Amino acid sequence: MDSDKASSNRIWLGFIGGGLLATALGFCALDLAPEAGGPVFGVMLLLTGGMVSCLAGAVGMAGMLAWVPGMADEHADRPR
Repeated sequence: MDSDKASSNRIWLGFIGGGLLATALGFCALDLAPEAGGPVFGVMLLLTGGMVSCLAGAVGMAGMLAWVPGMADEHADRPR
């Protein structure tokens, strides 16, 4: 049981880490983009996608995404 919880926390930490990486890449691309134009859509996609991924990881770590298959506690459906 404990290994299942550790594994699920690693998944959510992966979401947060991937989101931080995507957001950092977006900010780096924003700094490297020339002032007149540049890859606006790509930068916007990296920034918003990274932030949404971090948010999903944080909400998942809080236990609010237990409806995702494989993430719910196996005893959650039993009466207490």
